[in-house]
Order: sequence, then C-alpha cells, then structure tokens
Amino acid sequence: MKKIVFYSSNSKHRDKSSNCTVYPKWAEQWDEMASRHSDCEVTLIVQLNGRYFLDIKDGELVKKPSKVNVKVLPMEAKLQEFIDAVAEEKPDIAVAMPGPVSGYDWNGLRDACIAEGLRKKGIDTICYSADTALDCFDKWRTHQVMKAAGFRIPDAMYLHYELFTTDKLGDACTGNVYQEYVLWEIKNMEMPLVIKSTTGSSSMGIYIAKSYEDAKEYLLSDKLTEDVILEQFLKGEEYGAEVHGDRGEYYVSPPFRIFNTVPGQLNDPLGATTLKYGPILDPDLHIEEVRSELKRLAELMQFSGIMEVDLVLVKNEWYILEINNRWSGLTTLITASQNRLPYDVYMDEAVGAAKDYNNIDDLTFACQFKMPKVEEELLQEIAAEPSMKSVIQYEVRLPGKDIFWFNDAVTGGYGSMEELLEGFEALQRKYPDQIPEELAKALRDKERRY
Repeated sequence: MKKIVFYSSNSKHRDKSSNCTVYPKWAEQWDEMASRHSDCEVTLIVQLNGRYFLDIKDGELVKKPSKVNVKVLPMEAKLQEFIDAVAEEKPDIAVAMPGPVSGYDWNGLRDACIAEGLRKKGIDTICYSADTALDCFDKWRTHQVMKAAGFRIPDAMYLHYELFTTDKLGDACTGNVYQEYVLWEIKNMEMPLVIKSTTGSSSMGIYIAKSYEDAKEYLLSDKLTEDVILEQFLKGEEYGAEVHGDRGEYYVSPPFRIFNTVPGQLNDPLGATTLKYGPILDPDLHIEEVRSELKRLAELMQFSGIMEVDLVLVKNEWYILEINNRWSGLTTLITASQNRLPYDVYMDEAVGAAKDYNNIDDLTFACQFKMPKVEEELLQEIAAEPSMKSVIQYEVRLPGKDIFWFNDAVTGGYGSMEELLEGFEALQRKYPDQIPEELAKALRDKERRY
C-alpha cells in the first residue's frame, strides 16, 4: 500500500472569529477522494487555520474524515516541526498543498522550504522550489521572469520605497535622484497606471492612477508605505486559468471569464458582483495559443500543484498579469468543470491521473457567484441542488473592520454554455433572495455579446 502525506502549512495565526462552512464538507470530500484510491494510505498534516482542508468552527475541528489520517500541528509550528512531522510518517511520497492567506501571500514559500527539508531526508516530495515560490510571491520577480522568457505582459517599473523616500531623512540627503528618476520615467508611461504592492494578496491596496499628476500625488503622499510596482493598466476582458500537474505532466485549463456585473467597477475577489464562468472555448480568441503559453510558463518555472494565472485579453491578444502558486479563487470552479474534486489535483500528481484533463471535450460548463449570508438550513438546501458543486460560506474579519459574510458558490455540470445560462436562471428564480436577478441577467447579457 502506497503511503501518501499531503501537507499544508500556514503563516497566519487563526482569528477564531473567522469561520468557513463548506458543503459538501471538506471531510466528505477527503473521504470521497480516498475511497477511489483504496490502495493508498493517506495522511493529512495541517494547522487548524487550514480553511480549505479541515472543517473548523470557532477555532475547533468539528468534523474529521474517516478514511484519511489527520495530524494537526500547533499554530506556532516551525518549519523543522513540519519536516519532522511528515518524515515521522515515513511516506512513499509527500505532496505540498499551499493555501492562500490574507496579507502576505507567502504560504507557498513556507511549503517549498518544508519540501527541501524533506528531500534532504530522502523523501520524495512534490512541490516547486523555494526560488519558484519567491518568483511567484514577489510580483516584480514575476515580471522579470516572464519578460526574460518573452511572455506578453504589461509594461511596468519597480519602485523601491526606502530610496524613493530618502529625502525625508533631512540633511542626510539634500536631493533625491532616485525619486527624480522614478517620476521622470512615469511621465513616459501610458496612463492609467496600476500601483500595487510587490507582495500583497487578493488585490488589496491597489490604486489606479489616471494621470501623471495623480500618480505623483499618490506616490508623494503618506499612502505609499512599501515597495510597489507601477504597471500599465490594460483595458480589456479579464480571465483566469489554472495549470495543474508536476514534473512536466501538466493539465492546462482553458480561460474562464471574470467580470463585474456593475459597469465600470473593478473585479474584486471578495466582491458580491464579480462573476466567473466558463470554460471559454471560442477558437477566434486563440484559446490554444494561450494554453500553450501557460504550459510553457509552468515548464519554465518547474511548477508543481496548482498554478493560477490572471489574464487579460486586449484586441485579441493575451497578456499575463500575475501568477498565484497555490489553491486559488478559481480552483473550485475549474475542478468542477473537470468533474473532479480539488483534492484530486494533488492525488493525481502522486499516483497519476486517470484522465487527460487537457481534452476540452471532457469539460463541462460552470459558474461561480457570490451570495449574502444564508442561514445554515437554507445553505444546506441550496447546496443540495443537483447542479450545485460547492458552497463555501465565509465569515471574514479584515484588520480594523467588522465581520462580513459571503458565500462562494459553484453551479456546474452543464453540457453547453446555453445550458449553464438556463440552469443559472432557474436557480435564481428558485432562490431570488439569495441570487439577485441582476446576476443572471448580467451573465446572459455578457454571453450575448460573444
């Protein structure tokens, strides 16, 4: 029997007031996956704030899988403790499953360091390198890697915060040549500009400067507190895709469309008016070209696991905006389209996939949307609908703010885009208080334009 250890560390101590309720339960999803691999002994090693891996309520584990061994490490567990915990299981193979985190999106770097420690102990481990993790975590490094390899990306420049603000030291600096240089270069950049942290997550803290004067005012104000990237704002249609796999065996999803149902509003990963759906298969949009490029990117970075890529289509040309080296906001949608569970991505890496997920003929159509807070009984009722693939209710407390609730829901399994539209409209009519009519209308209107 093959012994497989899945592990996911977390750099952020969990706020017990932040909860995540999912249907079907994570424990049920683990058991379903494990039941299809009865020739494997599966162990999961995580911390309690692994919200995509354990069913947790108020900081306590409330439901455990019955077919998977679970080892929960303390919140304060260090790298060596993780390495020792995995090694203690004497696995045939260990598989890293980096998850997202608010603030600094660097959990993948931690899991990569654990992988390197395991390899030194002679344990076969599926995870990308620490260098790859850094290339994804630091957005300026991401830009440099992609530019050097010839990928189509927006024009951008890097701003070093300490150098840019050196003149604030007073007599120690009578002039700031670096600041002059940055402002001079910005004059030659196409507006508007996106000003964003080199290491932030979930699109938090992004500022759109509409003109040179706007950018200058922002950069010289107290709003600038860290290193940033100044990036050309590309006006086009936003998409996302994922690459799943390891060691050269990659499955590349087609793009999935992402749009805000309120005209003029930016897409927000936490926004109630952001819709995601697909796959988009229109050959006129050069779908195979972008899939080929994403595979080339994964091979270049020697990627493992889930690589989510933010894309924008401008005048029928694809641009890569950003890479996320972990379970992403698209993972439940894309795996639903592939008719598999998110955990299957990692198991398929360990034992080999039974299907070729590059075959677009096997994909089904799905849509991911937001719902407001729903009482538990109604949440279960909606989740039990035949078309519902996943419902995750979040109770989130952002720094300095009250708790807010939202549901990330995925409906799928449709054989065509028209079936998806009809199915979503039927779902909206059945639950009008939870799914605004505007969402269904916006989805159909969006598709009508293509």
